[in-house]
Amino acid sequence: METGVKEKDAYHVACAVMAECNYFATTDDRLLKYQSEKIELVTPGEFIRRMEADE
Repeated sequence: METGVKEKDAYHVACAVMAECNYFATTDDRLLKYQSEKIELVTPGEFIRRMEADE
């Protein structure tokens, strides 16, 4: 599938999925467009907001 996502970026996300991470924080707009049932791709700001909300 041609997504425009760089191979190294896709590898990082795949590693996070395999490590069973809940979130992957990124500023890459291309990555943020692709959501998954296995991991949530969020901006760093969104990640912080979610972590503060969980406290």
